[in-house]
Amino acid sequence: MKNILTILLFSILAFSCSKNDFENTKLYWELDKETYQSTDNFELIIRVYPTEAEKTIRFYKDLNNIEISFVPNVEEFKSREELKKRFIEGPPIFGDDSEYINEYTISKEKPFEKIFLGTISESIDDIVFEIPELNIKNKIEKFFIQKNPNILIKGKCSTVYGGKDKPFMSKEIKIILE
Repeated sequence: MKNILTILLFSILAFSCSKNDFENTKLYWELDKETYQSTDNFELIIRVYPTEAEKTIRFYKDLNNIEISFVPNVEEFKSREELKKRFIEGPPIFGDDSEYINEYTISKEKPFEKIFLGTISESIDDIVFEIPELNIKNKIEKFFIQKNPNILIKGKCSTVYGGKDKPFMSKEIKIILE
């Protein structure tokens, strides 16, 4: 009985590790512009390319395994940055996971591509970046933007099995205060 349980646990572990969705991929994003006013809308395009042959990748249907943040490109901010944690409800260990997950087969000729629409707004003290489809809302104090108008967009995708992360290449945009 003990041997059967050990074999079962190793099988589950091996099955989970084999589903590292973003291994052998490159993650990119593009924006529709490089410079934005503090009250503009924007398009963020995510692309995932395989580095080798055709590959299957998985995203939660609510895209909760994509994380994006907008941060000032200044040293002072790094000490004030807060870690944000989200609870991600995943698929069941056994059974049909299609209720939670979409699978995509990608190739170099046909990468995964998704466009997210976002807004930039201005309050008295902050610039607010929102991407409603991803439930993302980041605030940056105007003080940092006045000091340096360049903003870094950082992010990563997490696998749906195993929780391994693959980062996007950081992208820099410029914000002009009105």
